[in-house]
Amino acid sequence: MKRRAWAVWFLLLCLLLSACRNTRSAPPLRIHFLDVGQGDAVLLRTREGDVLLDAGPEAAQETLCLRLEQLGVTELELAIFTHMDEDHVGGADGVLRQIPTKEIWVNNYAFPNPSAERMRLAAEQTGAPIRVANPKETVVFGEVVLSVLAPLQTHIGTGNEGSLAIRLQCGVSSALFTGDAGIEQEQRLIEEYGDALLDCDLYKVGHHGSGTSSGERFLSYLSPQYAVVSCGEANRYGHPFGEVLARLEASGAIVLRTDLLGEIVFECDGETLWMPAK
Repeated sequence: MKRRAWAVWFLLLCLLLSACRNTRSAPPLRIHFLDVGQGDAVLLRTREGDVLLDAGPEAAQETLCLRLEQLGVTELELAIFTHMDEDHVGGADGVLRQIPTKEIWVNNYAFPNPSAERMRLAAEQTGAPIRVANPKETVVFGEVVLSVLAPLQTHIGTGNEGSLAIRLQCGVSSALFTGDAGIEQEQRLIEEYGDALLDCDLYKVGHHGSGTSSGERFLSYLSPQYAVVSCGEANRYGHPFGEVLARLEASGAIVLRTDLLGEIVFECDGETLWMPAK
């Protein structure tokens, strides 16, 4: 009987230690820069649920939906579409029809193209509410805080300058996502926030590395440790531009590209941001 009791206690101890290891191995935040070719799609995985930031082009819709399924995404707490360009919202209707979504945030632009209209119809058919996100509002998912920084002027409703800019904070670590906002919007961000809210560890490079974004002054405020460029292999736009890569490297950032590396993943425990071993 004593031997059996010791065996039971030993088993319980092993289970407890295993549970502790599993808890430690699940950080409060994982960031997946999904490979959708020439476009943007970022999955934020928190302990409170999943958030999708943009949905790539229509051409990558099937790839995006399959990858979300492989990752076990069964519900989205929030879907954010930084602006209505096809390479950011083209896959949205497929995602919304596949995955129940509690809420959708958009910029102050209406629905000017077929991809955006498909997103709107899919949201209507699935019951996912759409609303315009307002600058300086926040949403909290456990240890992760998402804040809307831009667009700062309501009349800027069209094109890249109307992109939502989102700051992510997890403990002392932070990331910045600016959609396709250009240098004009970057200057407004500098004037409004300075380095208090622009300084970040991780920067999703604006406009896929186009020369119209990631200005030298803006990068000096960001001082990112990592800069991720989401773009398609041998894309017809020539993204990322050589001068942008040079500016990013001069800022001290480690530059990572989905066209060269495929999906790029970061993890964060609130103190450190790192790339897990594959």
